[in-house]
Amino acid sequence: MLIGELAEKTGATVRMLRYYDQQGLLTPQRTDSRYRVYDESDVERVRSVRCLINSGLNVRLAKLVLAHAFDQDVQLPEDEAGCVPLLRMLNDELASVEGRIGQLVRTKEHLARLVDDVTRIMAEKTGATCEFEPVEKAG
Repeated sequence: MLIGELAEKTGATVRMLRYYDQQGLLTPQRTDSRYRVYDESDVERVRSVRCLINSGLNVRLAKLVLAHAFDQDVQLPEDEAGCVPLLRMLNDELASVEGRIGQLVRTKEHLARLVDDVTRIMAEKTGATCEFEPVEKAG
């Protein structure tokens, strides 16, 4: 199948698929006229790539995970020749995400208090409640 059909089957854009190819996440065959040709296994691979990237992994980590999952060798840049094992890299990424979540929770709590304070102050000044509907607080 050609790139347009793969894009249609996976929901990825043609531009995204070309980027995946440039990054070594996909390795399509080429016709004599240099058109990219994909097979059915590439549909699942693109879905896996998108899932990994949507999970917050960068392209380099996604490439390592895919290589591990498909039992492939990955050529690493010279500066990563003695790279950290994949599991440690994934654990580091998970710790980073957990740290960002913690910061977002703290930010949410501060913002919720600010909204409550401003609502109270406006009610005291005007004697009426604020006309804006409060945003439902997620647990």
